Amino acid sequence: MTRVVIHAGFHKTGTTSVQSTLRANRALLAPHLRVYLKADFEALTDATRAYCAAPDSDEALSAVGRYAMRFFRRIARDDPRPVLMSCEDLSGHLPGRRRHPGYHAAPQIMSVIAENARHRFGEALDLVFFFSTRDSDTWLRSTWWQNLRSTRLTDDLDRYATRPEVATDLMQTVSAVAEAVAPARVVSEPLDLSRDRPEGPLTPLLDLVALDPEIRAALTMLPPVNAQPVAGLDEVFVALNRSALSEENLREAKKALRRIANEQGQ
Repeated sequence: MTRVVIHAGFHKTGTTSVQSTLRANRALLAPHLRVYLKADFEALTDATRAYCAAPDSDEALSAVGRYAMRFFRRIARDDPRPVLMSCEDLSGHLPGRRRHPGYHAAPQIMSVIAENARHRFGEALDLVFFFSTRDSDTWLRSTWWQNLRSTRLTDDLDRYATRPEVATDLMQTVSAVAEAVAPARVVSEPLDLSRDRPEGPLTPLLDLVALDPEIRAALTMLPPVNAQPVAGLDEVFVALNRSALSEENLREAKKALRRIANEQGQ
């Protein structure tokens, strides 16, 4: 039996912290767990985001299946170690990014990935999809901040909240994925719960792969990554995005302010 756990989202729910910790502990985990992060299947995430942007394209959906199978073919079927994939881009684009819609395409994407996993591993497959979630208000503010820092978004939070592409119900998406991938299991846990568990938001994934307690105890845990600074930079970034600064100068200004805020937070 091959246990495959796919951590496919969502953005801004502790995923970067999870992946940073997995990356930092890869050598320790290797004898017990096969870890795959975005760099290991980037062609697949390119395809999932392309399909998210063009959900009516049969060609884009076929590409998701093609690259999923190419990835799964690299995974030995006779290796007893569980498989853990983690990348939020498997669910599509961050909602609000360049006006791309939310996770409307996630159920179809996961269905195609599940179909190809079954084709590769057959009856020996034990497939689980995991989604980290967050309460809607906090998640909306966090996606707003991420888009503020990464793009030239000029909306304040109130205006951003009215944009239809960010009106995403995470638990509704989880339910739709569960229906689409059955009989594979779908598990979810809110960040507010997982962050207080022994290994933080990585904990539910370690539970799903049944990692040995001694190995878990030896993990090097990292502090949260990519969290929003508490220095009130959001309104400053709105003003910067609305300014006449060139793209290069805007990037440098944001970078400098984030560095100062992080140093102050430490």
